[in-house]
Amino acid sequence: MLMGYREYARHRGVSLGAVQKALRAGRINANADKKIDAAVADREWDVNTDASRIAVSAVEVATPLAQKEISFAAPAGEEADKPAAEELTGSDKSASEYRENRSKREYYVAAKHQLEYEQLLGQLINVDDAKRIAFTSFRAIRDSVLNVAARIKDQLAAETDPHVCEELLDRELSAALASVDVGQLVAESED
Repeated sequence: MLMGYREYARHRGVSLGAVQKALRAGRINANADKKIDAAVADREWDVNTDASRIAVSAVEVATPLAQKEISFAAPAGEEADKPAAEELTGSDKSASEYRENRSKREYYVAAKHQLEYEQLLGQLINVDDAKRIAFTSFRAIRDSVLNVAARIKDQLAAETDPHVCEELLDRELSAALASVDVGQLVAESED
């Protein structure tokens, strides 16, 4: 079926410019009347187009990193479910594998840059720093609470009223727990 350039572009699902570029590059051919045979042009387009140079769709680019779910290895038993990748041969298969590997690489590069950016904003800290801060904080809390008994043992021994003993214990334990300033520990770790 013969088509004009615009009609073939709609048929192919590409822009008019892409069809004109393919004609100039010789990837597809038109007859003397500047009409394109769709069946022949489709075959020529598939054979003569370098699949590794096909642009990523705008929808895929616009998807935020956090919303992407990428599965790189197919679970066992799902190999037969792969569509066109198994039907490709030669350079088409290589180009497809290249694009897949390239997209994996680009995903991880983008993820790395996002993490570095969040770390610069102060939204993320290093796991080792977090472990050290947690260890130091819990150790300071433990030491403060364990020192309460040594600090108030004489006062408790002198008291006979259980309510006063309870108030004294509450006050000292609260003071011990409040004495640990996690914000200060974080600030010290940044220095």
